[in-house]
Amino acid sequence: MIPFDRALSNLVVTEEDTAQITACLQRLIADSGASYSMVLDRAGQILAWESDSIRPEMQHLGALLAATYASTREMARLLNEDGFRTLLQEGLREKIFTETVQDDWLLVVIFDHQAHLGLVKVLAKRATTVLSGILDLVRERSMQANQTPRLAQVRKATTDTIDLLFKDDSSGTKDPSSK
Repeated sequence: MIPFDRALSNLVVTEEDTAQITACLQRLIADSGASYSMVLDRAGQILAWESDSIRPEMQHLGALLAATYASTREMARLLNEDGFRTLLQEGLREKIFTETVQDDWLLVVIFDHQAHLGLVKVLAKRATTVLSGILDLVRERSMQANQTPRLAQVRKATTDTIDLLFKDDSSGTKDPSSK
């Protein structure tokens, strides 16, 4: 059984983060000539996307790309590699270029034969650097948010334990174990 990966559920991406991600994707599309770009988490959820047209199948594509990434990670493990950072899929009409963003997100660029693969790779690498900075901020904020409730829980558990240990038994009954 595969253990639950807490990293998939502990990150909270705010509207401001999404706006920064979207701006990065807009620039990537404008500079590369790609037709579609999106950022996914490893579970396949689309965090942000940009497109020159509406494509309803993208939700399904996001899930499939995340599964492909998971499969690629396992192939890398079997080959004693640290991981594969990029993945290219070429069809007759469109190509899909996927690059990891610090192993938590996936940057996906979909483009046709008019966009040059080399340019897409260079611009995707630049976008990955920007997205890494955003991911670092998301992680930091999420860690702070997750620590605050835990500290309060530890404090309460400690107080409750001390209260139980030093509880004044005012009911008049004696504990049979104490003599």
